Amino acid sequence: MSTPQGPKRRLPADPSQENLRKQAKGLAKAEGLRLAAAQRRLANEYGHRTWADLMRAAEPSATVADGRASPLSLAAGRADEAEVRVLLAQGEPVDGRNDEPSTPLWHACASDAPADRRRAIVRLLLEAGASPRQSSEGGATPLHAAARVGPLALIEQLIRGGALSWQADQRGKTALDYARAGAAPERAAIVELLDRPVIRDANFRAAVSAIHTGDVDGLSRVLDRHPDLLRARAVEPDCYPQDYFRDPKLFWFIANNPTLMQQVPANIAAVAQVMLARGVEQADLDYTLELVISNSDEIMGGHQAEVLALLLSAGANASTQAIVVALAHWQIAPIRALLERGLAMTAPIAAALGDTGKLASLLSSASADTRQMALGLAVINRQSQAARLCLDAGADPNAYLPVHKHSMPLHQAALHDDVALLELLVEHGARLDTRDTLWNGTPLGWAVHNKKTAAEAYLRSLA
Repeated sequence: MSTPQGPKRRLPADPSQENLRKQAKGLAKAEGLRLAAAQRRLANEYGHRTWADLMRAAEPSATVADGRASPLSLAAGRADEAEVRVLLAQGEPVDGRNDEPSTPLWHACASDAPADRRRAIVRLLLEAGASPRQSSEGGATPLHAAARVGPLALIEQLIRGGALSWQADQRGKTALDYARAGAAPERAAIVELLDRPVIRDANFRAAVSAIHTGDVDGLSRVLDRHPDLLRARAVEPDCYPQDYFRDPKLFWFIANNPTLMQQVPANIAAVAQVMLARGVEQADLDYTLELVISNSDEIMGGHQAEVLALLLSAGANASTQAIVVALAHWQIAPIRALLERGLAMTAPIAAALGDTGKLASLLSSASADTRQMALGLAVINRQSQAARLCLDAGADPNAYLPVHKHSMPLHQAALHDDVALLELLVEHGARLDTRDTLWNGTPLGWAVHNKKTAAEAYLRSLA
């Protein structure tokens, strides 16, 4: 068996589509090929399956040549550690200057310098406070650039530094898409790392596949042979943070949260019954209930109510956390269903539903944490009158939200383009200069980035 060959050519840090077109025309002329054949051959030599893949890999996202790259970006692109250290010590902006289209961190990741030198630059920049989430023109992040060329250790380094594997560019492409279209020597390993959840146990993967396809018999056979799968976890690489679907249990997959099934099988309740009949631990019942009620019925293929009823019949409990997470994702219908089944009304629930009559009486005896939770859910669900009651009861408009914890009420109101709610919060002392902890953006920054024109105009008028 022959050993797979790597690409004969490698794209530079800032590839030029026009230069590639000229190369293809030159190759066609020199070899007497049709242009399409020359383009395909050139793409293969660069490690890409098709000419379209090569063109995507060469899309402009940083322009060193046009003079807009800062000295730090240029040094990072050369992987010049000594110069990077000097420039950082001199106070050069670690995320680049405002007029340059790509960050120094992006240049380091896209560089064609040796991997160990690139990783050293990335370490320096991250330690200096560089954001791996800041995107370049076109929306590509340093993780996108690294996913295309590797190495695997660089991708892990960026994720540990705060890069988000799900962050997409302006075309909706994630780092996983870049890895699949790239030509990294470790492409298979990079794709596996970025294709979350990472499931390395073949039996666990077979069981998940059976869930996704509604294969009741196949799932039964796998579980009969490996009953321990219902208590096992798909342990993921330790570079990932402890997010809500890290190291998932098998039963969680019926909730399709995150969205792993483009079409939920019509017999998803029967699939769940296969596992319930073999014994699902209480903690998994409860957490799967949280995943179900915080998802949407549309993403669950119209089966949310059916699965919810099944879980409740099996003894699942809706924790306070589960209810809050559901309401923070605008999932009102499942909460109303739980209320009909006897769930007690609370101030946060009343605030999210806009039930101001019940909210007023509940706030009178609520704790400070409960008032804060109620304000957060009122703002997220655009319930202005409920938000006013919470603020009048003493909720703090400048506290980070109990859910979507990286942001404050003013950020969420800006995201909703809700001027009335913005005015209410400002009247009660909400500050305009507070920054979220995920994107480091002000409320005005959120409005601008998300093209919320009414919110932007209002917030600019206050400045």
